[in-house]
Amino acid sequence: MNEYSVKEAERLAQTGTDEQVNKQLEKLVNVDRRVVSRKETIGYMLFEANNDFNINGHKSLFTDSILKISLDKQALFNGIAGVWDIVDDLLIGGVVERTRTRWGKFVPYLFISGMPYAIFSTLYWLMPAMFSQQQIDNLDYLPKFILFMLLEMTMEAFSTFKSIAVGGYLSTITPYPSDRRRLLAISKYFTMIYARIPDMVIEFMLDFITNDIIFKGRSSAEMIKMSLMIVGPFTAIISGIINTWYSTIARERVHQSIEKPHVWQSIKVVFANRPVLAYMISNSLGAFGTGISTNNYYRWVLFMTTFETIAGIPSVFFQPFGYAKYNDLAKRYSTKSLYMVSQIFAKTFYIPIWFYGMFIKGKDGKPFFTNRWAMLPVTMIWECIYATFWGVKSISANEIGNELNDYIEWKYGYRNEATLSVAGTIFGKIPNRINGILEPMYKKWIGYDQEAYPEKRPQPERAQKWIFSMATIITAIVVIIGVLPMFGYNIDKEKRDEMYSELNRRRVSKAAEINEAYEAESEQ
Repeated sequence: MNEYSVKEAERLAQTGTDEQVNKQLEKLVNVDRRVVSRKETIGYMLFEANNDFNINGHKSLFTDSILKISLDKQALFNGIAGVWDIVDDLLIGGVVERTRTRWGKFVPYLFISGMPYAIFSTLYWLMPAMFSQQQIDNLDYLPKFILFMLLEMTMEAFSTFKSIAVGGYLSTITPYPSDRRRLLAISKYFTMIYARIPDMVIEFMLDFITNDIIFKGRSSAEMIKMSLMIVGPFTAIISGIINTWYSTIARERVHQSIEKPHVWQSIKVVFANRPVLAYMISNSLGAFGTGISTNNYYRWVLFMTTFETIAGIPSVFFQPFGYAKYNDLAKRYSTKSLYMVSQIFAKTFYIPIWFYGMFIKGKDGKPFFTNRWAMLPVTMIWECIYATFWGVKSISANEIGNELNDYIEWKYGYRNEATLSVAGTIFGKIPNRINGILEPMYKKWIGYDQEAYPEKRPQPERAQKWIFSMATIITAIVVIIGVLPMFGYNIDKEKRDEMYSELNRRRVSKAAEINEAYEAESEQ
């Protein structure tokens, strides 16, 4: 709002009729306005999608079977990286929190984290070319492990700059919740389709290689290595270019306070508020797990990495629902309700799948979970249920964070997106890093064979049962436990709507103060 509009609003408040004042207030507090331009919307769609345009989901395959880092060294690295992860979060979060520039608080970090991350990610995927085959086959070869560790930790630092900047930027791109939800719905639906391309390319290549459809007579391990070394760097470079370009057109529209909040005071605010703490605890409990997903099960047990893609074909008719209806649902229900319901329904169907796969056997006496055809129909049903709730799940997960940023501004008069992001990240990363230390130990305990998949050998029977259980019923139980603390999240729909109406009144006044401060500074 320009200076003239502010003065006009003040004049109406003093001399205008009730009707004129009410009309002016509607303009100021209307939460359904759209301020993000079409160009910026398209740019954000590409930016959001390219953040996930990678093959990072195949890192465990790369580390276990291509680069061949021993399970013991993986556990050691995850312990070291866990400490570094928390330290760099606190340091970087403090830097970002106190940043004030003409481009905004977060946009500069969107720019500097684009291409550097892409360069180090490219080097990471090209590591097998930097060592001889003898050195690769040596699971405990120290120079290989040291380079792996250095690249991972460097990428983590740039990733932290990026994740804090992205999370904070999204809460400042527009002051209007419905405008932000619209942007999220469009960008996340596009991301779901576009960002799946690299994974699908790799999945089909892996299945073609391990099932002898292509490259017959050639080493499957060599072909898998070449696939990852080509697609990994390609996706990293494309993402880096798009992210750097978008940072040149990105705009922040929610002003920061002129004063820079003290980092420790910001941390205290985070832990002193019930809804923030409830979400942090929920995030932490939900982050625990074994690290073994359904994708691992499809690959290691069914030898069909594309199983999820094929089983998910019917789900394409259900996928648009959550994205298209989210704004309508948000007008009727609280963000908390949408988050909790979508989280539970998206994962609890794993429980009947586990019983079906584990206890029903085929004519050959083997449990159904070892049979592709037996698992296909139930997986199709689960994919349809998951797709129906996925849009609500993905948008509400972002909206919870945005809502908490706005809640702190509403309660204290300033924003601390970076500190909130760091606190949430640490709450999630501590269990994730514990998982990282324990995952290799789980694999050793169940008898997982690192070299079985590229050599086209099945995992031991005990390992197969545990892989299936960890990917399904254990995951479902963790999700249910993780949602329980959200009952303490006390921002209901009425409180949320009241909060945004008041925030929009305040932001008009704050924008005027900041403009005056900049004008006074430029005159000096």
